[in-house]
Amino acid sequence: MELKNIEACTADRRQFVLVVDSNDRNQQFLSTLLQRFKYKPYAVKTAKEALALTNIISPALVVVARQVDAENDAPRFITAFRTANPNCTAPFIVITAKRDAAFERDCLSVGALACLCAPITFENFYRVIQVAIEPIPRMTIRISTNLPAAINNLRRDDYVQDLSEDGAYILTSAPYPRDTKLSVRIKLSDSIIAADAVVIYLKRLDNDPNGRSGMGLRFLQISEDDQQRIRQFIRSEMSKGINPR
Repeated sequence: MELKNIEACTADRRQFVLVVDSNDRNQQFLSTLLQRFKYKPYAVKTAKEALALTNIISPALVVVARQVDAENDAPRFITAFRTANPNCTAPFIVITAKRDAAFERDCLSVGALACLCAPITFENFYRVIQVAIEPIPRMTIRISTNLPAAINNLRRDDYVQDLSEDGAYILTSAPYPRDTKLSVRIKLSDSIIAADAVVIYLKRLDNDPNGRSGMGLRFLQISEDDQQRIRQFIRSEMSKGINPR
């Protein structure tokens, strides 16, 4: 995310995540994951850059490397950040290459929420972020998709815009009322995912060119095999173009 675009984040500060890591590969990995989790990352290489950035916008979350730069490890940086920004309540997640109980205690003692040891799994990173900053944390990853769907065996222009192991967000020209129980079939790669679901919310989309609305579904009943297919699909989509750190 370009610095000139940071002001756009002030409209929804909760999406802005600061990444502090001098390693380009690690920066790219973390930033790409955060984008796929639907956050807005901004990466810097030094503690000085990070502290300067907070004069423009206060992040909702800071993801920091064990060794930030030549002068600062994570505990020292967190202490400096808190001193410079006493009104910022952003939690810290520290990424470390190996387990070190003493180092983790130092991080937690200065206010870090968690220390994650590489290689980082998508699911664990997502859950920790959700707990850190979301009012209602999700425990399963939700990704953007464009998958054909059939509601109650009716073939229309219904598409899955977001998918997780627990449910889906459907674009449809004929949404069902909230609390309606229905069946959904989703075309996923070479298979069909089948589930019984309930409508948990509706969203009117005034700008959709096809006149569709959004309908959030929670799966009530789905086979273990189909849930595993969704899980594997999400992992595959999350890992495209990136190598685990």
